[in-house]
Amino acid sequence: MERDLLPMCAEESIAVIPYNPLAGGVLTGKHDLTVTAPAGTRFAMPKAARRYHERYWDEQQFETVEALRPLAAEAGMSMATLAVSWVLSNPAVTAALIGASRPEQLADSLMAAEKGALPTDLNAKLDELSHAWRALDADR
Repeated sequence: MERDLLPMCAEESIAVIPYNPLAGGVLTGKHDLTVTAPAGTRFAMPKAARRYHERYWDEQQFETVEALRPLAAEAGMSMATLAVSWVLSNPAVTAALIGASRPEQLADSLMAAEKGALPTDLNAKLDELSHAWRALDADR
């Protein structure tokens, strides 16, 4: 999507509203690879757990999350704010669908909307860190 569709949508002025910018909570940095079904999360839900595990729960994903941690700290924002801000920084994206099971989980996502677009250098670092995921999209 990011390689092909988002540039086309931007060129054609087609609004994009992506869902799950926090990757089921993995990009918040709160999960631990050793706890495969954290209670109260999508990873433990009977109907969704398998799909979420296949999509997000592997060592490479968690290595990427750890690489994002210092970037969020350097930018002075939470991991969740960084993730949602990055999604909102794409010119084709007009809004992001976020989920929250508790009101306090909304604060970081709402902060992303307040902060606006990420600085160009930070956006470039995030693009670089996530290149492998975008390059493999066609294979998923």
